[in-house]
Parts: sequence; structure tokens; C-alpha cells
Amino acid sequence: MPFNLGLVIVSAGKGRRLGADKATIQLKKKPLFSCTYELFKNIKELKQIVIVLQSKHFRQAKKIIKDKKVKFCQGGRERKNSVLNGILALDDSINYVLIHDGARPFTPKNVILNVIKGLRKYPAVICGVRSKDTLKSVRNNFVTKTLDRNNIIMVQTPQGFRKDILIKAYKNLKSGKVFDDAGAVEAMKKKVKVVDGSYSNIKITYPEDILLAGAIFRNRE
Repeated sequence: MPFNLGLVIVSAGKGRRLGADKATIQLKKKPLFSCTYELFKNIKELKQIVIVLQSKHFRQAKKIIKDKKVKFCQGGRERKNSVLNGILALDDSINYVLIHDGARPFTPKNVILNVIKGLRKYPAVICGVRSKDTLKSVRNNFVTKTLDRNNIIMVQTPQGFRKDILIKAYKNLKSGKVFDDAGAVEAMKKKVKVVDGSYSNIKITYPEDILLAGAIFRNRE
């Protein structure tokens, strides 16, 4: 099977925890999704990029990003719908796909390449890091169990998949909440390979994360 790789950047979230539409957040005078796109624009393995946005942001996005490899796609009701919309917007020739959170603008290039390298061998690959903190399972605000950190990772994106497997996983997902794209694949009892992520690969989720992101950018200048 040829290795024709595409990317879906999911940036259609309404940002309820952030208190603002994520597509309107500015970093270095650029929309968040544009900062994230720039992480991938020079990755030579990528044949096509789909950026999933709310349609009201298409006009702005097309003015900023003029890359022939990029197309824009309407987001769905929930993240999983947005992901599926993005995958289906890829050309038929694309048979492998990376899914990345539009709110992760600091993913190191080596993490992206780690996932791509793993995807050449395995049909489902995620990246993640070990927790620095002690983890406990809690119910009704009481601890039920202390978890072994050696067997737990904090999952990040990009996540990589053979495209047909991920489409099937989402279309076969009858019920139950999935927290990431790999969760849909796991529901089909498929194995998911784990590669190293990075502690710098933060996701902008809460208002204080915007301040942290600004500090990171200033430190890099």
C-alpha cells in the first residue's frame, strides 16, 4: 500500500472552557489555527491538509493561508463529527491521516515525525508523555485508588491512523463517549502504538493557557 499522508487540523471548537471561540484567539498577531498550521506546512510527507473551522471563519482563513495543499471544512456538532468531516474532505488518494488539535501550536517537529515514522509500521499511532504527578482515581470526591504512573500516559496529538480504519471506527461508534480519536479505534479492539510526545506540546484549553502560550512565544524570540 502506498503511503499518502494527509492532515486534519481540528479548530471548530466553541471554546466553552476557554471563554472564547478558539478561532478568534490571537498568538503573535495570528489566529491560533494559523500558528498550528505553520508547524506542519513544511512537513514533506504531507500531501494534503484540511483545516476544520466554523464556516464563519472561512473567509478570514483563506486570506491568511494561501497554500495549495490546504482546504477548509465545516465543523460538526461535536469534535468527533468535525474529525469525520475533515477526514471525508481529504482526497481519495490519501490513505493515512494525522489528526491534530488546532489548539496545540507548540508541537515539536520531532514529535510529528515520530508519529509519522510509527504510522509507516502500525495502523494506529498516538503520542504522549508520562505524568509528573501522582494520579488517583476519585469517586464522589474520595480517593478510590492510587494509579501506577508507569502504566499511564497523558495523551497528545497528532494521532495517526490508516484512513479507512478511522472512518470505519467512527461510523461504527454506536454509543459511549470517546475522549480522543484513538478511543474510537480502541472500541474496535484495534491495537494502538504509543510513541514519545513532549511536555512542551501543550493544549490551549483555559484562559491561563493563553498567558502561558504568550510567554512561550516571547521566550522563543
